[in-house]
Amino acid sequence: MRNWQRYTQEFKDHALKRLEGCTNVEALARELNVSRGILYLWKDKRDGRPPASKRPGPIVDTPAIAALKKQVVESKVALADRAVEADFFKGALQRVEDRRRKSTSTGETASSRTSRR
Repeated sequence: MRNWQRYTQEFKDHALKRLEGCTNVEALARELNVSRGILYLWKDKRDGRPPASKRPGPIVDTPAIAALKKQVVESKVALADRAVEADFFKGALQRVEDRRRKSTSTGETASSRTSRR
């Protein structure tokens, strides 16, 4: 069971003032003995915004995001093509190696001799 602690408005104001321009929010949260999430929650409340968890996400992609999504799809297709090619060549190499093993394991002479010049 968690003991809930109410923070005074002065404490919250002090924490929010320190949060402005802060480069390491995790360290600040540890120092103040509060979670990062509560710091951001207080900041959103002060700024009159709904908490991040209740904000609506982007409805329409920007052209830059759409272009990046298209690039990701093209990259995935190219990667899949390379994987199919790699599997093909692996199989072909395996067949060549199997044939080579069969021809050398019987003890028969090779099909052609080296020339003696």
